[in-house]
Amino acid sequence: MAEEGVLPKGVIPFHQLPISKPQRNQLLLMIFVIVTLAILGIMAWISLGLPTWSVILIQVIIGFISFLFLPDQLAILNTPLAVNLNHPFFDEQPIGKAEVYIGLSDGTWLEPGQDRLKLAKDELIGGYNIVEDNENYTNLGHFSNSKNYKMISMQVTLINQALSLRDAVNDVQDDIEEARDRESEESGLLDREWMEEEEMEISGPISKIIGRSE
Repeated sequence: MAEEGVLPKGVIPFHQLPISKPQRNQLLLMIFVIVTLAILGIMAWISLGLPTWSVILIQVIIGFISFLFLPDQLAILNTPLAVNLNHPFFDEQPIGKAEVYIGLSDGTWLEPGQDRLKLAKDELIGGYNIVEDNENYTNLGHFSNSKNYKMISMQVTLINQALSLRDAVNDVQDDIEEARDRESEESGLLDREWMEEEEMEISGPISKIIGRSE
């Protein structure tokens, strides 16, 4: 029996999955380009006698580009998500139950239920909790101390896509989709706001698998 809060054997974190390789390659390429531009700027300043302000301008531009693109790449790779070998994030044919685990801010891991997940502000300690999108909004735990809602929202979107693929393999009915269909048939008698169906543009096999599951 696996220790509580620890990833069981055979469950692999997202950043180690083959499917995340395109993201890793993009990140490495971006870092390489940034470092190369910084070195070339310094070399040009030394060899060509460029004014100091021009080199400072180049470094500011490089820093701005880094600020715009690196955080999103890192956020996706660092998504606290893990799956087992039966999950569609692997190209292998599943031979058993697909499993998904999510990580909390304290480093513990847990296996969520059938409901999709969403973020909720933690007014007591700050940051965000991750809760189940059901009638009780069951709190699973503290998810992140980050103040960048956009980045951690991307992580939750990826987690929810992993849960949808898990349920497809396990032949589990998506209660959220079922309830949406039911509400549409009841001509607006129910008044409930569902979480938005966000789409993430993730290059490589991830987008292929997500498209295949729809």
